[in-house]
Amino acid sequence: MKFLVLVLLALLSISFASASHPNYQCGIYQCAPGHSCVCDAGVYRCVYHCNELTIIQTITNSWSDNNGKEFKTQVSVDIINNTKRTVKDVIIATDADLAFNQIWGVNKNGYLLDLPNYATIAPGAKYTFGYINNGKTVAHLYVGNVYLI
Repeated sequence: MKFLVLVLLALLSISFASASHPNYQCGIYQCAPGHSCVCDAGVYRCVYHCNELTIIQTITNSWSDNNGKEFKTQVSVDIINNTKRTVKDVIIATDADLAFNQIWGVNKNGYLLDLPNYATIAPGAKYTFGYINNGKTVAHLYVGNVYLI
């Protein structure tokens, strides 16, 4: 009986962990949590380290509200294209609950941030957006999907 309870608790914890991290459809594949989907000229692959892009976050301002009980951090984010191909689109995943009115330069859909339709990133170039995070640190951002043309 104890063994059955332990197995059920293990399965329950795995299901909660899987639900909290989105899996990404990557062509006919589905990438595991924490992995990135790279579409390079129609060829899809899931990678753990997305070497195609670099995300650099810089804190530009911070302050406290509510008599020092609530901290806010303003962050500027650069997405740098490390490839010799143009980035058509990139989806950035985050675990932070960023408010719609506290993020600019990207579209927000739940915990996913997407480049605007008009934006591309040329080889070696960067795209910049910003947000305000609750707390004293930057949000955890990682590449969910990147589409190269």
